[in-house]
Amino acid sequence: MIDVEGDVVSEDGAMKREMLELWRRDPVECMAELIGNPTLRDMLAYVPEHVYADAKGEGHIYDEMWTGDWWWETQVSTYC
Repeated sequence: MIDVEGDVVSEDGAMKREMLELWRRDPVECMAELIGNPTLRDMLAYVPEHVYADAKGEGHIYDEMWTGDWWWETQVSTYC
């Protein structure tokens, strides 16, 4: 537990304080849990994807990280 001073002033003019409980986890184990979770299977993307508003390939849609140009350029340049 740690005692943290916030940025909100209380009624008595002092800064509000709060006791916080911090948790630590191994990030590799966390990622393994997320990737291995069957509930999330259809929600994870491993390859970049170009998404367009129409069949002609016009109107590039950027709505997820894997639809962005950076991911495409980075992953494609890694394998070429």
